[in-house]
Amino acid sequence: MDPSGEERSSRGGRLRWFAAGTLALVVLAALAVVLLGSGSGGHRGAETGVPAGDTTASVTRRTLSESSTVSGTLGYGATLELYDRVGGTFTWLPSVGALIGRGGTLWRIDNLPVVLMYGSVPAYRTLEQGVSDGPDVTELNENLIDLGFDPYGAIADDEAFGEATAAAVKRWQKADGLPETGEVELGRVVFAPGARRVTDVKVTLGQDPPGAAAPTASSPEGETPPTTPAATSPTANEPNAGKSPAKEPGGKSPDKRNGSSGKGKGKPAKKQPARDKPTAKSPAKEKTGTPAKDEAAKDDPGKESPGGESSASAGEVVLSTTSTQQIVQLKVKPEQQQLARLGESVTVLLPSGGQAPGRVTEVGTVASEASSSGDEPKGGSGESGESTIPVTIALDHHVAHLDEAPVSVELVKSVRRDVLTVPATALIATAGGGYAVEALEQGRRVTLPVTPGMFAGGYVQVEGAGVREGMTVIESQ
Repeated sequence: MDPSGEERSSRGGRLRWFAAGTLALVVLAALAVVLLGSGSGGHRGAETGVPAGDTTASVTRRTLSESSTVSGTLGYGATLELYDRVGGTFTWLPSVGALIGRGGTLWRIDNLPVVLMYGSVPAYRTLEQGVSDGPDVTELNENLIDLGFDPYGAIADDEAFGEATAAAVKRWQKADGLPETGEVELGRVVFAPGARRVTDVKVTLGQDPPGAAAPTASSPEGETPPTTPAATSPTANEPNAGKSPAKEPGGKSPDKRNGSSGKGKGKPAKKQPARDKPTAKSPAKEKTGTPAKDEAAKDDPGKESPGGESSASAGEVVLSTTSTQQIVQLKVKPEQQQLARLGESVTVLLPSGGQAPGRVTEVGTVASEASSSGDEPKGGSGESGESTIPVTIALDHHVAHLDEAPVSVELVKSVRRDVLTVPATALIATAGGGYAVEALEQGRRVTLPVTPGMFAGGYVQVEGAGVREGMTVIESQ
């Protein structure tokens, strides 16, 4: 036998045995990994006590707030109409959307401004030295001071119209290009509760008053129609009553003509009612029956010029306005009234998905019933025919490009501050109808009875012996 052949056969056998041994070692190693991994997992589960599929959470302190969402409407509040009391031709008007503040020009009559001042009582007389004290005098003084026309602090008594007020009026008149008379004619100033936002302009720039024929349509048969030019309207002449006699419809001055003729001594007495007419009720006012829509209208709601003429006759509605403060109007159910607390901060949810902070400024006390015809009250949250209570919310900051927009408001029901909480999924029911949490204490699962409080935002307030901040609890999935 060839020795080299035997050597090759022996080498091949050793290689086969080596390969088989190597394969066996690989199989044993893999089996050991599986067994060790299985044993290690069981050991960790025994150490942590967390069942498979569950997670853990911590007991934390937080503030919980429970709220109810109510629908509302974002706008600018109730409309306030502003009237002209001067009479003449409109030479300038503001645009819709304009914001006018204290001392600003509302409109111009015969190229002279009618000015906005702040106050709750409308102007009802000419203000000059010698007039009796009144709220209108107080409002005028306060505005003159706030506008800087009393630089020396001379107005000591804001309820009286004295020399200091007259001097301040002259400074204001000079600044606004008005005749420096020291007196404020009726209608030159319009008092309103605050800055105004123009929502509608009721007149246009135009011609002189339409003339005496205008009121004929509203005059009863058999009566002589009253004159309508603003220059002869009662409110326009009231500041000069007794100084410039009113004219008759024919354009003649009865007192001066009859007084100079020397005829008929009784005639001036007969004409006396015409002289006193400026202090009487306006015939136009009596015929129109236009209801007053703001405080100023109570003095003389007047009548709009016919045919769309843009000249002012005293008492004509010129502008519709709102305040510049954005508000949300809600109509809540009676059982939700206690959620709207005066002065309470709230969150307004905007149509864009954003939020705006606000505060409750007014809560109604009388419930009103919605229309049973199916029309829900504007901004209401109740069903047709259901009683609701009005609630007003003022926004802390202006929200651009939103008017009459639907919004939602979160009214807070209750708040719990700095309380111990756990996720609601960590709460478990016990056999006796109570509740508990499973806590991990040194690797052991411990069941601790708890008393749940408020639920909010996925968390629940808990109180119980042994429950402390930072404790780990098991959260079931």
